[in-house]
Amino acid sequence: MNASPCGKALPAQATGANRSAGVSLVDVLVGVAVAMIAIVVISRAFVALDALRRGASGASDAQIAGTFALDAITAAIANAGAGWSAASAWLDTCPATSDIATTLRPISAVIFDSGSATMPDAIVVRQALHAGAIGASFASAAAAASDFTVESVDRFAVGDRVVAVSRAGTCAATQLTSVSVPASGLVRLGHAPVAVDFPLGSVLLDLGPAGRASTLRFDVAAGTLRSTDLANGDAPIPLAANVVNVKFQYGVDDDGDGALDTWVSASGAWSSAALLAAPLGDLARIKAIRVGLVVRSDERERSRRATYSWVLFDCERADKTTCPGRLTATLAPTASGNYRYRTLETVVPLRNVAWNAGT
Repeated sequence: MNASPCGKALPAQATGANRSAGVSLVDVLVGVAVAMIAIVVISRAFVALDALRRGASGASDAQIAGTFALDAITAAIANAGAGWSAASAWLDTCPATSDIATTLRPISAVIFDSGSATMPDAIVVRQALHAGAIGASFASAAAAASDFTVESVDRFAVGDRVVAVSRAGTCAATQLTSVSVPASGLVRLGHAPVAVDFPLGSVLLDLGPAGRASTLRFDVAAGTLRSTDLANGDAPIPLAANVVNVKFQYGVDDDGDGALDTWVSASGAWSSAALLAAPLGDLARIKAIRVGLVVRSDERERSRRATYSWVLFDCERADKTTCPGRLTATLAPTASGNYRYRTLETVVPLRNVAWNAGT
């Protein structure tokens, strides 16, 4: 301390602790570095969370699309043979043709095999859309181009598609143009002309409104599952996108005991050509159809670089090569990444065929 002229001690001069506060360049650089590190960490966390969100969303979209596609197909297969199966004994006498859209034989569902595990199959499902397909007996002979008179209550309607079948195996499909009741228990039906005679003892099957889909084809084109009304020649209707593959197989009774024994693809004795000409006994051996779908997400993920191997129709056997109908394939990624995939499968019993067997 210094002494004043009066001999009193004076306070010391102000030191660095009393200087005005400030921030040095080092402090600024350290703060900037910490902020940049924080931004990088937050950005990477955001990118990772966004990737997880996109992945979960893509997987969910694939699952939803696959479920919808599977439901659409299985609902149609579950109704396969409605009406047709009840009249199968009559329709079995109809001549075979190579066109599933026009054949009158009692074929409920036919698979068109692609010939490769990696290529989609197609299936055509047929049903009658009228409960009266059990058959109405002709009350009198009907010459070519003349009206039909059948023994029936008034269950027919203008616009219905009908099939006339004689005991000799003559079959003809036509569309009703008029309906009248000439006497109690009889119905007279005007129709588009047919070029054959139908004697007394023939039957008439009502398949329901001609404008409604009774012969539906399900196939995949350019990754889109479609349905097509073959009976009316309509354009395909898209049902679900991002379908990679769809496979169908028959569940057949090998030994004639009425139970499903094994699964077979639609080839050889079970090819579409063979089934279109098959007798009722062979058709009745088909007890169920199983469906397998491979679907994918809408967009690729750049971070997904691994190949994806899918399996359909697996079983619990140790030796997987013995699983009947087992299918597998591998999908490789591209330069822009890979998709997320889902596989779905189910078994659909042919209930109408089973319940009407032998009729």
